[in-house]
Amino acid sequence: MIVVINLGLKSVRSIVFSYDGMVQAQASEPIHTYVSNESVEQDPREWERLTKDVVRKTMTELGDAAQSIEYVAVTTSASCLVAVDGHGTPTRNSVLVSDTRSTEQARLLANTFEFRSVLADTGLSPSPDLMLPKMMWIKRHEPEVLKATKHFMNVGDYLVALLTGRYVTDPNNASKFHHAAGIGYPNSLLDSLGLDPKGLPAVENAGTSVGKVLPEIATELGLPTSTEVILATYDALAAVTGTGAFEVGEAVDVSGTVTSFRVVTDHHVHDPEGRVYVNPHLDGTWLIGGSNNLGGGIVEWLKQLFFAGDDDPYGAIEAEAASEQPCPGGLIFLPYLLGERAPKWDPDCRGVFFGLNRAHGRPQMVRAVLESIGFSVRDIATVLKSFMVEPHVVNVSGGLARIDLANQIKADILGVPVQRLSNFETTSIGAALIALSATNVFSSPREGFSSFCRIDRVFEPNPAVHMVYDEYFELYRSTYDALRPVFEQRKRIIGRLSQVGISELTIAENL
Repeated sequence: MIVVINLGLKSVRSIVFSYDGMVQAQASEPIHTYVSNESVEQDPREWERLTKDVVRKTMTELGDAAQSIEYVAVTTSASCLVAVDGHGTPTRNSVLVSDTRSTEQARLLANTFEFRSVLADTGLSPSPDLMLPKMMWIKRHEPEVLKATKHFMNVGDYLVALLTGRYVTDPNNASKFHHAAGIGYPNSLLDSLGLDPKGLPAVENAGTSVGKVLPEIATELGLPTSTEVILATYDALAAVTGTGAFEVGEAVDVSGTVTSFRVVTDHHVHDPEGRVYVNPHLDGTWLIGGSNNLGGGIVEWLKQLFFAGDDDPYGAIEAEAASEQPCPGGLIFLPYLLGERAPKWDPDCRGVFFGLNRAHGRPQMVRAVLESIGFSVRDIATVLKSFMVEPHVVNVSGGLARIDLANQIKADILGVPVQRLSNFETTSIGAALIALSATNVFSSPREGFSSFCRIDRVFEPNPAVHMVYDEYFELYRSTYDALRPVFEQRKRIIGRLSQVGISELTIAENL
């Protein structure tokens, strides 16, 4: 059996799979996120405590069968910077992927001479969701933290180090530090920035055995001392494998707090504008796409705003939205509550209802919010189309995939069938398949997938509705384009007024 530790933006899970794909035990705990203005953080010490709790719970549930555990794989969110001292103790909270405080550092990095060759090597433009701007921000604003820090890493690397004592990452996670295949980390750039490249984790291929779980940790968690930790990759890419995207033209939409959309292609793509990511996949294929800043997180916001006291808030959201026509009365919503990542990479844009009139009420606004998630996915797909990459089917998973109407809206907006899988834990399944194929339990992830998953339901696009969405998608894009200078003006106003104590609305709560 294999244990998969899956730490996302909202919760940490421990799931035990047998090699026939059956879940033998599982446990989860919610994680607190601390949001204030542009700051989005979590506490690594809470990760450690809760990860140990959920693994122990699954081992207790297994009883004597826990001694059959052979492997552990870890998959987590990407681009969440963790800083630790020489003893592995965090020196501050983790700076999450959606934190935009390092926007200025990203701009500075883009204009440095040393970054030009790095950009040519990676094709990855600097943005506040990536690691180097976050490290630069800490150097600029928290020099005492930088002085105390010996290692920088991602969430998954932190948990692997907790289990094995080794600081190791895979190439896809390393790419968030602008690591390039065949070249390595950008040491000259890091030196010029006053950052120590020796503080970054070693890079090994996904599927590599990192080593056995430390004896004292194995005993604490109830694992056999023979348990090996197998390197996986970050959640969005693990979910591609776990969602069954193996052939060219197959796409995945994994919608948890954010939505990750990727398509399998047989040719390498370089986007000179840096709007999308390209990662190696299986059998010489590539994955191209990216993630927005909020997918299911938009629905959570909607729930808190309008449905907090409802016994079945998601059912109520779906019922109200289903009662309305597409883009009711010409209403659209820009879902940029935390700015936007792919393909816009604009940390300054914000959410907008456009086209409101006196007749609009809550049901119409709810419909527009659900449609905005589909439009944000099509925004990525439109960039991919310019590189002759088009999906012919989309497999969906994650919490948002539980809402039938959200799946139908995506099918209608994209104009292709949307297939929902029977098992929503596709991220954990993908990590398990990566590990089990590397250890020869399966000959390939494709072979293992047939044991773990099946298609639960297919949502076919409605051609007439797709034509309506074609029109309104252009309005969606035009609205953002028209508002870009207004978003920048807003940012300047907030910056000036913050100097006299008037700032953007702050929420400092546990989400």
